[in-house]
Amino acid sequence: MKLAIVHYHLRRGGVTRVIETALDGLAEAGIDLEVVVLAGEAPYPGSPLADRCRVVSGLGYRNEIAAPGEADILATELGSAASNALGGPPDVWHFHNHSLGKNVAMPAVVDRLLGEDARLLLQIHDFAEDGRPENFRRQREAIDPARRPWYPEAPQVHYAVLNQRDARFLAGSGLARDRLHLLPNAVASPPCDGDSQAPAFVKPGQRFLLYPTRGIRRKNLGEMLLLAALSDGDCAFASTLAPENPEWRAIHDRWDAFAAKHDLPARLGIGADPSVSFGGLIGSADALLTTSVAEGFGLAFLEPWLAGKSIRGRDLPEITGDFSEKGVRLDGLYPRLDVPTAAFDTDLFRARLAEALQQAYASYGRALPDDGSEIAYASAASGDRADFGRLDERLQEQVLEWVIADPAKARGMMTLPDLSDASPELRDANASAVSDHYSIGAYGKRLSEIYRAIGEGPAREPGALDGDRLLDAFLDPARFTLLRS
Repeated sequence: MKLAIVHYHLRRGGVTRVIETALDGLAEAGIDLEVVVLAGEAPYPGSPLADRCRVVSGLGYRNEIAAPGEADILATELGSAASNALGGPPDVWHFHNHSLGKNVAMPAVVDRLLGEDARLLLQIHDFAEDGRPENFRRQREAIDPARRPWYPEAPQVHYAVLNQRDARFLAGSGLARDRLHLLPNAVASPPCDGDSQAPAFVKPGQRFLLYPTRGIRRKNLGEMLLLAALSDGDCAFASTLAPENPEWRAIHDRWDAFAAKHDLPARLGIGADPSVSFGGLIGSADALLTTSVAEGFGLAFLEPWLAGKSIRGRDLPEITGDFSEKGVRLDGLYPRLDVPTAAFDTDLFRARLAEALQQAYASYGRALPDDGSEIAYASAASGDRADFGRLDERLQEQVLEWVIADPAKARGMMTLPDLSDASPELRDANASAVSDHYSIGAYGKRLSEIYRAIGEGPAREPGALDGDRLLDAFLDPARFTLLRS
């Protein structure tokens, strides 16, 4: 089989790493393919993709289509580059993030190739519809989806996504299940130095919970501080890295100052110290932590087990559902962390929800449904309780001040999360499940099955998925959280 893989660039990390892993996995699974990787620029120095890469300059990031026919020209250039490298047209084209708005010509390129009898795998890591309104507007201004579909539908077009949420949304937009594939990333053990000592701020007898993350806004660092305030001194907490975005860095640093002001057993961004080893931090932790309110794949729920560590904190069922089906038990996580509504200004919360929802819908050119704000509030709060992760930083600070004023009273009014360690038997069982289902070899085998299904399946004139329904699914007020606004 001849295969052409297409992405905008081959810079280190991100999708480039996914492509590298895919080729490693296919080789490990013994799959014999002729492969060319097409990108808008040469790969990074030392890249294992260098010998397979062909540069097509029009593939780079592009915010507009300057002249009619540019997309068709790019499609022709891609076809020529692939055929020259493979000695003939590809049997399967594998596109990454074709609809994200990074190169606004790509939906039209895909449409043109389909018109030339191409067979396609469209692997979507990120959606423009999912909190990326600038990408969405840019893509819509360049290509009207009513004229050239962003999401083609035909037996010869298959889709691969990272999680059950994205699969459910595409299925709800009209995609047949036999052309919809869960293709989670391969998982490797994080570095772990088991001989390391816990950081100096961890007191004797305290359990150390490490949040290995870059503390951008959706990582919900305020919740880590809430756990610290509720722990009664039994646990110490730390995150590893600060954000690079100046706006989010300011939020991160404010939380760091808040923890210091109130003498909470928590430190932020401790991995920035060049004398601190990341593997040493992992090794010294009693368990790893996540409080994130949104993820794409969810490596944080799988990697710890391969290092012999438990994961504790917030569950994201729309992400982790597939993990449970594969035998990874995440019993110790909580899907929400409810706090008394008396601990914060509920009128301000309602006002912030209404304002942020209005902005979110307007950014996509949509009108907020009349009941949108009430749906969002009902999803976040029930009776005299509300999920802490649905609040913004200002409201979270109010809750923390309430807890700090009388921790014993707060603990008596809340259901406290389980921060204890998983049993050795569960840690071993989860490590085995992750190794069996999320290894590089398993990834390669699954990908080869998808290629075979595309290559051997029928073909017909393509239609289009319902892009409006897809956008509605991502905008659903019941899913809304202020930390992503």
